[in-house]
Amino acid sequence: MQITSVVNQKGGVGKTSLSVGTAAALAERGRRVLLIDLDPQGHATTEMLGLSEVRGDAPTLAKALAKTWKGPVEELVVPHPRSNLGRGGALDVVPTSPGMFDLIRRLDSFRVPGWQLARVIQFANYDHCVIDCPPALDVLTNNALAASHGILVPVQPDKTSIRALRLLADQVRYVEQTVGRQPLSWFGLVPSLYRRPISHYAAAALQEMYEFGIPMLSHLPLGVVMNEAAAHGVPVTTYAPETLQALSFREIAGTLDGYLEQNQAPAVVPADEEFVFEDFISEVAVARNVNDNGVRKGLYDLLPKKPNRPRS
Repeated sequence: MQITSVVNQKGGVGKTSLSVGTAAALAERGRRVLLIDLDPQGHATTEMLGLSEVRGDAPTLAKALAKTWKGPVEELVVPHPRSNLGRGGALDVVPTSPGMFDLIRRLDSFRVPGWQLARVIQFANYDHCVIDCPPALDVLTNNALAASHGILVPVQPDKTSIRALRLLADQVRYVEQTVGRQPLSWFGLVPSLYRRPISHYAAAALQEMYEFGIPMLSHLPLGVVMNEAAAHGVPVTTYAPETLQALSFREIAGTLDGYLEQNQAPAVVPADEEFVFEDFISEVAVARNVNDNGVRKGLYDLLPKKPNRPRS
């Protein structure tokens, strides 16, 4: 399964439209696609695809990432019922849930944050997984970057997007170094949400983006068809299959399929190390007894610790 994060910390650049449209175009090509709505705002779930948020008492992505629920990812999946699918294709969605807003604080409490999402989806049976990231360089985005083979970056052709692209490149390098993973592939930049004909200002900004050396993919200019498709709860490729936007999504999907055919190795997900209170207390007790000769020496010996293993 090839995992692609659609990411840009700059809001309002078309991340969700790109995520949904690309996922739908891949399913139209006969691929089995899992779309993950990692944005707590949930626009992919509710506004773009017309699905409901998950009930609070049901298994949710937030619970899976926080380890308050453990089960197969298939129990989190909701099929989208109104998408054009190629032979053998599927468009399944892991929707958002109200608990996503509290999830950042919970994930920050883990000793080594970054791999929770990868562990949740590592056994999913799909050709592609597309992750709609939140508009922030936070722990959720870091989880998506750690899990992914590569990224798609929607950009508006203006100067503010150039600075945002530099910040994103810094964050990608930080995640690669922090979690110790192989370098991410930059699948491409997708210029979006600009008016046609393109202005001289926007053309100059695009030219400056070419200097990053990242592939520039099909453009997604502004079009009312995107809002109309969202109002009907279906992807543009289904609602208006002959429009420029639908054709662009299909070209982007073809690019991702090209990477899939290169048989990229799956990300190496390290084993999950649970926090064990008794182990922690044992470590603290040893350090305290070595370094403290005062009245608190031996204090932690009163707390529960794992018994020593018998020697073989």
